[in-house]
Amino acid sequence: MTDSVAEVLSQAEGCPLHQLNPMHPELLKRPWGMNRRLRHEAPVFQDPVSGIFFVSRYEDVVRMAMDHRTFSSKMLSSTRALSSTIDSEILEIMEQGYPQVATMLTQDPPLQRRYRKFVDGAFSPANLKALEPFIERTANELIDKFIDSGRCEFLSAFGVQLPLRVIVSQLGVPMSDIALCRKWTEAFIGNLSQQLDRGGLIQAAKDMLEFQHYFAARIEERRLEPQQDILSKIVNASIDGEKQLSKAESLSMISQILVAGNETTSASLSEGIWLLIENPDQYELLRENPSTEMISRFVEEVLRISSPSSNMFRRAAKEVVMQGVTVPKDAILFARFASANQDEEQFPEPESFNLMRDNLKDQVAFGKGVHHCLGAALSRREMNIGFRVILERLENFRLAEDASPPSFSANVLLHGLSGLDLAFDKVR
Repeated sequence: MTDSVAEVLSQAEGCPLHQLNPMHPELLKRPWGMNRRLRHEAPVFQDPVSGIFFVSRYEDVVRMAMDHRTFSSKMLSSTRALSSTIDSEILEIMEQGYPQVATMLTQDPPLQRRYRKFVDGAFSPANLKALEPFIERTANELIDKFIDSGRCEFLSAFGVQLPLRVIVSQLGVPMSDIALCRKWTEAFIGNLSQQLDRGGLIQAAKDMLEFQHYFAARIEERRLEPQQDILSKIVNASIDGEKQLSKAESLSMISQILVAGNETTSASLSEGIWLLIENPDQYELLRENPSTEMISRFVEEVLRISSPSSNMFRRAAKEVVMQGVTVPKDAILFARFASANQDEEQFPEPESFNLMRDNLKDQVAFGKGVHHCLGAALSRREMNIGFRVILERLENFRLAEDASPPSFSANVLLHGLSGLDLAFDKVR
């Protein structure tokens, strides 16, 4: 850690609150000390620069998630402003595509429920059960590629690839286009990260335009020849006799399913392995008893600690008082799920990685309420199967000999490792 990084982290825990910059890249990478301070000193904190209200305690984050009438997700115009799409060159690129439409993540009931109905069936228990052999086969195929070398860059070799291949297959996209899907995922994430320079934002806009044109063509194909995939369900479904989705609505939903369907699971898979390295006592518990129940416990604690969707936007639909702070109508708030998952009042010794917690299912990594993550059950299925296959075939996880400890990526909404150089042994 450089002196400048150490200084930023130290200042965040000791500077006057009005000098705190929660959007600083180093605090986005390592938010734990700042989150702890905000929970204790200013659980509803207004950033003096952006004006955003940061909500950090578990009880308040859950309240926001459960009360969509007060804390609205209908804020597409606000997220556009935050993503810096007012640049004329970026707007010119976007005008070559389809308009952004508020559908699932940026919509409120009853419209939000209507959109979710179009794809709910794709994530039904029966469909997920039928997916299990594909998930297991994919996990084994990925491990086959690196197991003989005794090391890999785990994020790119497994963490990214497993959930990406699953969601791409479910969308009905050919595996030959998987690299394109990853590029588009990174473009959507980068666009809202508030970490890209102007050149990066322009490239992200071009990549998102490419995504729109690609899937607009696939939409037309599915209208003519429906397949057994999510894309066909979106394109051809009609709920309660209503008209079918427009192309812009369909593209909005496809983008959300693609990004949410791989990025958060990827982050938790990778951080899960790092947590085993960092917590050898818990690794030993799992090795001694790799039962379905213990792997499920491991998954829930990984989700709590990693909290890959660390923050989520909301808009105050009316004036509201939280923790003695008046939040005005139309103010933007951040529900800080990562902070909620480490609230001492809800999780004793919250920074400790503990598979035997008695309230593991209280974690809110997938949100709560009407916006509870649509793909939460799929993500859990991928993690449970993925970790089981890993533990069956690999052991003695450690940082590769010539590697530095992993770092985290800076992102306003998401949190995850930027890489993990892993060494391991084969299970004999």
